[in-house]
Amino acid sequence: MAKKILIMVASPKNERSGTLIPTKAFVDGMLENGDYESEYVFIDRLNIKPCRGCLTCWGRPDGSCFIKDDDVPETRKKLEEADVVIWSFPLFLFSIPGQMKVLLDRIVGMVHPYMGQKLSGGNSTPDMNKPMHGLQHQKPGQKIILLSSCAWMDIDVVYEPIKKQFDIILGKGKYYLIACPQMRALHHRGGERRLNMLRKRYAAGGAELAKTDAISKEAIDLMQKPIFGEDAYVTLVTEFVTHMFDRDDNF
Repeated sequence: MAKKILIMVASPKNERSGTLIPTKAFVDGMLENGDYESEYVFIDRLNIKPCRGCLTCWGRPDGSCFIKDDDVPETRKKLEEADVVIWSFPLFLFSIPGQMKVLLDRIVGMVHPYMGQKLSGGNSTPDMNKPMHGLQHQKPGQKIILLSSCAWMDIDVVYEPIKKQFDIILGKGKYYLIACPQMRALHHRGGERRLNMLRKRYAAGGAELAKTDAISKEAIDLMQKPIFGEDAYVTLVTEFVTHMFDRDDNF
């Protein structure tokens, strides 16, 4: 039976998202090297009512939300049943896009509840949190990947807030973060040859996951390696900003 890859697309541009370029290459690498099937979910198109902050989800054994008349229950079921979940999103103000945040708020019941434990650890920390929240009822062997693009080159700095947030939510080492730098200018000004270089790297990363059930640091480093040198990139960014209104798909 084929394993399920669920791709949660969090860009408001949907199919026109530049982040989908490396994402699709990564997924294709998996599909071509293992028994998988894939489904893309565009969060921007879902009917998601905002979280009410009642936390009654943490009082139910299955962590379900009391709001049932939108797309969240079905989406959560897909998240629970997938063997690989890829969150594909551009970096917005050093964090996740609003559409993704609204969805994550609504599925907070998927993680273990806060019961007064200190996140720094210690004897008072319940074992189930170790010491982060961690997912409840997670499918055995499920892989979670944050595949994000940004305009920056210094990804260690700009993705620090993302890493801290998901270390607390999921736990350190419980997910992969793959950051694709320079993507905005690469998408609009890089040319097909450079885009194909990027696709090749991400396809290799997906192939490695399909074959070994893991992604090595070497593969992640290669996927995250900037395509442009610093001087060339400054020129490209300047050109992009100068001509940003030339393309309809910029918005």
